[in-house]
Amino acid sequence: MQVPGYLYPWDVLGDPKAVSWVRDTGVDRVALAAAYHSVRAGTPRHPTRRVVDARSAALYVPDGGAFAGRQLIPGNAREWTGTENGFGEAAAAFQAEGLPVDAWTVLTHSSAVGGNSPGLCVQNAFDEVYRYALCPSQPQVRSYAASLVRQVLEMGQPDGLILEAAGPLGFSHQNRHEKTEGAEYSTWVQALLSLCFCDACATGYEARGLPAAGYQSRVRSAVAQADDARMTAAFASGAAAFLPLLEVRWDATAMLLDECLAAIEATGSRPRLSLHATPDPWATGPFVPVEALRRSRLWGHRGDLTAVVPCWGEPSEGAVTVEAMLAAGLRVGAYVLALPPKTADGGRLASEWQVLCAAGARELHVYHLGLASSRRLSAVAGGLMSLR
Repeated sequence: MQVPGYLYPWDVLGDPKAVSWVRDTGVDRVALAAAYHSVRAGTPRHPTRRVVDARSAALYVPDGGAFAGRQLIPGNAREWTGTENGFGEAAAAFQAEGLPVDAWTVLTHSSAVGGNSPGLCVQNAFDEVYRYALCPSQPQVRSYAASLVRQVLEMGQPDGLILEAAGPLGFSHQNRHEKTEGAEYSTWVQALLSLCFCDACATGYEARGLPAAGYQSRVRSAVAQADDARMTAAFASGAAAFLPLLEVRWDATAMLLDECLAAIEATGSRPRLSLHATPDPWATGPFVPVEALRRSRLWGHRGDLTAVVPCWGEPSEGAVTVEAMLAAGLRVGAYVLALPPKTADGGRLASEWQVLCAAGARELHVYHLGLASSRRLSAVAGGLMSLR
């Protein structure tokens, strides 16, 4: 079993002990952020800092002029890392000690890039723009994502590539202080508010004979009628009416994946490839639906692909997700949490992880070594030792 441990470059830069404490957890490889959204992160073991405020989504390798003259340009991380090659410098420290490094690359989640180009972002049925969510129906967004991938591979020289947010984000998974909880929007309402009506998606609907304005009106009506958190059955009863819109979303995601695959091929590299994915056809955010993956050229390479699936909740629920992806014919990695609300007890972590392994997970992707307290790192080490 492969066990990648997730890290940020700043967890390593300036800490001569970083390789040692990462290796002591028992992980086999490192998933190191190479392109990432904005975040405020704790650094509980670093010798000179305790908090990093990465105020903008950024590319952690030199851009090499690849984005010159383009509308979509990734941020520069020098302000909080002190270098334009944070990924490369941190990766080199691990690779020098024989620990492989996968480039953890977030594609469509960027409030900085989206904030500068709101017309290329997801727009809900109420004409409200999610500026953190670049829409893959937009050709410029797909090109931007592919360029990120190519730069990461050419400039970072990783051993593997992990793609996250390779499709549209929706209502949830954004950056700011969240103040929507009290509205009690149900899962169904949030799904409806994640349907996109930007100009590119609207064009895609019309091309399929789906009147965009009509569907937009229907979504608004469905939201108004379902604006009650007690209507838990609404998703099952109403979802079928909007499935044609999902076809456009899946196709756009597949096109983005195809452009990223072309970028990989253009570099001549053969990185170990992982994709954050899910069996949920309505999913937006970090994990792309398997229906979108099926429509991409990447599906033909699934023998060389690991689908990393969300397993942060109850292990029984994670096991169902793992089994669903196995049934789709994919190699599966379980994305597991080492942070609160999970326990800091290694034995209990091992028990949860064993459920996922028994369901068929071939990898454990541990989130997040850099954010975890030393007590939690010890629990990860104990859990992995027990599991093996």
